Amino acid sequence: MATRSIYLLGLITVVLLLFISMWLQYMDDFVPCPLCTLQRLTFGLFGILFFIGIFVHNRKIGRITINFLSLCAAFLGILLAGRQVWLQYFSTGNNIECGVSIQYMLQILSFKEVAQKIFAGSAECTQQGWKFLSLNMAEWSLIWFILLFILAGYLLKKR
Repeated sequence: MATRSIYLLGLITVVLLLFISMWLQYMDDFVPCPLCTLQRLTFGLFGILFFIGIFVHNRKIGRITINFLSLCAAFLGILLAGRQVWLQYFSTGNNIECGVSIQYMLQILSFKEVAQKIFAGSAECTQQGWKFLSLNMAEWSLIWFILLFILAGYLLKKR
């Protein structure tokens, strides 16, 4: 398959994933936790990278840059989704407190403190909520980030 087609297919996939998450938020009243919000932003970053990749697919340095950034974004997504899955299955209620929105935390805390609080998790992050084929949203995100990591690695290696 041509590189340009792969980028286009990746863009369509990411747009659909973001559409589903927005649909669940606004139509099913699924409130995203801070980790969910960061995962959405990471998927959005993929959308931007795939969109740019459609236009720079035939320039070697552009393709290498886009694919390397995609690999980094996928790794970040795996960390975020993996952390949320871990919180859902292995966290104890003692160390989890009710959280506030990322926007509010950014207003009152330093970036370092915000990152620490997000990775510590909140009560919202431990709830599994919506499920499809017996997997919750965090598990699906983890699967998609792993697939995107594999795709980015393939594209980076492809000549």
